[in-house]
Amino acid sequence: MNKLQFFVILCYLIPVLNPIYPLGLTFSFFSKLVGWDWISNRTNNLLAYIWMKSFFVLTLTKLKVSLDGWDPMATNRFLICNHTNALEVPLFVSLPYLSGNKDLKLSYLGGDIIQRYKIFPLMMHKVIVEAIIFSETNPDFRNFKKDVMRVLQNRSIFLYPEGERTFTEEIRPFKTGVMKMAYKFKVDVDVFVVHGLMDYASEEDLNKKTPKNGISFAYGGTVSPRNCESFEVFLDNAQKLMRDKKSKIIPSI
Repeated sequence: MNKLQFFVILCYLIPVLNPIYPLGLTFSFFSKLVGWDWISNRTNNLLAYIWMKSFFVLTLTKLKVSLDGWDPMATNRFLICNHTNALEVPLFVSLPYLSGNKDLKLSYLGGDIIQRYKIFPLMMHKVIVEAIIFSETNPDFRNFKKDVMRVLQNRSIFLYPEGERTFTEEIRPFKTGVMKMAYKFKVDVDVFVVHGLMDYASEEDLNKKTPKNGISFAYGGTVSPRNCESFEVFLDNAQKLMRDKKSKIIPSI
């Protein structure tokens, strides 16, 4: 087991070993069933924040958060972030508490791998947050689009547009599927960037550009399809916004 694998396992053991999580998620699920949606959502958001906070405390890591300019009350949109090694998941699901809007409603989009998780998926139970799960092996694009637009009526959906973990600090080209949907249905895209998570790797070529003992999580801006004359411009603007923000926050820790 290398250093990075150890920290990933540690991160995902937190909601397994701490009894507050099965109890809290059971309460959240029950609350949703009886129609107490705001209680369910607030409980889920608190559990997510405790997950993130616990991991950084255990690893003696400082976190710098910069959400200046982001309006958490602006819902019904896609929230996108670069995807390095799965350790950014606790950060992203903690956005309600990090932003000071504890009632922010988040959902997420994921593939078959979520179905294979033996722990609570992404610390946001898919039923509670109405997650969008699609099959890479047997995709149903008609129902997929229908589900996405249904969930967007009440929640914002977070996803990773690169489509895969990179294990570097490099931001790779975006997959176009969900971005095309955003452009067609005029869904705004809020861009976030995380930097420093490869400090958890022991390989020199992976962490040589990473500040030690520091993680930066920042809002980079919003791309609106209404302001773009074509899908290509929309996609390029989103990718450029993420890369530009990444280059700016690297020396800021």
